Amino acid sequence: MSERTIWAVLTDGRYIRILINQSPGNTLLTLKADDSTDLAELCYQVVTGIPVGSKNGTESRTKSNMRLLADFLEKQLNNNLFNQLILIAPIATLTELQNELSDSVNQTVIAKIEADYLANSIDEIEQYLDSYLSKVA
Repeated sequence: MSERTIWAVLTDGRYIRILINQSPGNTLLTLKADDSTDLAELCYQVVTGIPVGSKNGTESRTKSNMRLLADFLEKQLNNNLFNQLILIAPIATLTELQNELSDSVNQTVIAKIEADYLANSIDEIEQYLDSYLSKVA
């Protein structure tokens, strides 16, 4: 891992997009499921609902998906694939995700942004995150 690797995690509770920034610079690259077996498995589980992770059907789909994402992030942190996180999600989803994150993952969060940028282009997201990425450069 480079000196600083930031993952920007964008989610709406159903879809997930992970963008990677490695110092120096503010360029973002997309982590693709083809390049990560763990990400491919996470995306499959979240999109198809297999396994949903719900006990007796009482847990919301968003909550179970955020638990899957939190477990994925914990594993990737333990594998030293990132050392800082920016979380970007609508407020309800962001709250669910924060509640599921372990203390070790929470300590890597440098920004929490209440927005839905999943459909935005990389250029638009880079422009928006420029100030966040420049602060930690």
